[in-house]
Amino acid sequence: MKKDALLLALLLISPAVLAESGSLVKESVKSLISSTVSAGKEAISGVNDGINDGRKTGSSTDGAVVITDQADLQQYVTTSIISVEKLGDMEYKITLALRNSSDKIVRLTNLAEQKSLVLLDKEGFASQLKSPLVPAESDITIPEKAAIKARYIFDKVEGEPAILRLYGMDIQVTPAK
Repeated sequence: MKKDALLLALLLISPAVLAESGSLVKESVKSLISSTVSAGKEAISGVNDGINDGRKTGSSTDGAVVITDQADLQQYVTTSIISVEKLGDMEYKITLALRNSSDKIVRLTNLAEQKSLVLLDKEGFASQLKSPLVPAESDITIPEKAAIKARYIFDKVEGEPAILRLYGMDIQVTPAK
């Protein structure tokens, strides 16, 4: 990467060299930008992983068990669909029951990520939430030995809803009312 940066600097200083070695410049710039973008993506991925690991391993202020994946979800929470309501053309509201039977508070996190919450129709086509979750909505806290209802609106649902996928776990959806 240092070599690419040095070559880029030299080429910017000498227009004659730039004119004679256009493909070399293009490849060097391409390599430099590619490396920079790749490093940036790795850094962002590392930050996200670090936040998730930190939330799971460190004690939260309320002592909650933090759920970020299917294994933890299945260990602590029982899920079911309470209702499916067709709101309009290609728009559905799903009401989900989340039951915590443990003696600990449970917190579902990262629900704003596309891979965390998806609605699939009978043919397997995916639909996302109508409006992205804001940070205050992207976590759900369930008190110990209690249940909550979570409501989500999905749009661009071309077929009849069949599965709500939560952290990769498929929850069967009954036909809409």
